[in-house]
Amino acid sequence: MIDIGFLEVAIAICLMILAIILARWQRTGTEKELAIGTVRSFVQLVAVGYALEFIFGMENFFAIIGTMVVMMMVGAYTAGKRAVNIKNGSVISFIAIFTGSLVTLGLMLGLGIIKAKAQYMIPLGGMIIGNSMNCSALVMERLYSDISGNKLAIETSLSLGKSWQDASRTYFQRAIKAGMMHMLNFFKTVGLVALPGAMTGMILAGASPLKAVLIQIIVGYMLTAAVTVAGIVAAQLAIRQMFTTHHQLKL
Repeated sequence: MIDIGFLEVAIAICLMILAIILARWQRTGTEKELAIGTVRSFVQLVAVGYALEFIFGMENFFAIIGTMVVMMMVGAYTAGKRAVNIKNGSVISFIAIFTGSLVTLGLMLGLGIIKAKAQYMIPLGGMIIGNSMNCSALVMERLYSDISGNKLAIETSLSLGKSWQDASRTYFQRAIKAGMMHMLNFFKTVGLVALPGAMTGMILAGASPLKAVLIQIIVGYMLTAAVTVAGIVAAQLAIRQMFTTHHQLKL
């Protein structure tokens, strides 16, 4: 395993300094965000590292669940802020993230693939929550954009007697596909274009490449299931706000 300490991290900051210098040179306008992001990510991740060491040492199931609920709330708030045109976007995102996490982690625990320990549930839960958060935000953004941009076509379909479900089905499906696109691309390029994070981390830690591949396959399937569930739930809850019970469009 590679021996990493704060000194090595300090040296690695040179890479961020290089990125900031290049951004400044080319006047991309991102140098301030890069500088703030460097400091913020360092502080956040170090704080999380100490917190996780404490939680791992406790091995308390309720502490694990509490940690994951906080992660879901932060993720839902972030996704809701991105979907600014969706009413109660944060609530919708939380329900979507929670459902995706419950289904996937519940099945993995029930099938005995993982154990109810912090070292398994929190890292895997973090990946599920992060991907579900992005999917929820993308689904809600795309859904609102497509429906508002095709208002005339939808209202024409409704006036001809179609239900709101039929009139909006195409846009509903497109939104879910947009939210899942990063996972669909993952399956096309995994192992060929890029080595995923879980697999790379295990190999760097000294694990057998084959074992790392098998773990990555499980993680990939888990994330895909979670993202699919979260995307569908987010789309269902968001689109229901856009129509009345009398099949009228309201934006």
